[in-house]
Amino acid sequence: MKSMLLDLQNQKYITQDNENPNGDDVFRKKLLVDQMFKYFDADSNGLVDINELTQVIKQEELGKDLSDCTLYDLLKYDDFNSDKHLALEEFYRTFHIENKNLSETK
Repeated sequence: MKSMLLDLQNQKYITQDNENPNGDDVFRKKLLVDQMFKYFDADSNGLVDINELTQVIKQEELGKDLSDCTLYDLLKYDDFNSDKHLALEEFYRTFHIENKNLSETK
């Protein structure tokens, strides 16, 4: 499911003609995760909650996905501090973007 989300975000990214479309993979992955988080965080409060995930599932018709994994599993398995929200740092951990890579891509 996480790969599918990155692929969907990558398709949007490529069609938007953003700079550095063929840049290094770490930078690109961080950029895709940043954009995905911003899209998921509908109220721009820096946290993604179950209501925002529900909204994305409806908008992107992800409920029809054939995988056993859903966006709700992000909250279930990747909410590392168990506050029922996902912060950007948790998204980075979810998509395996290490802290050392963050400082290199800023």
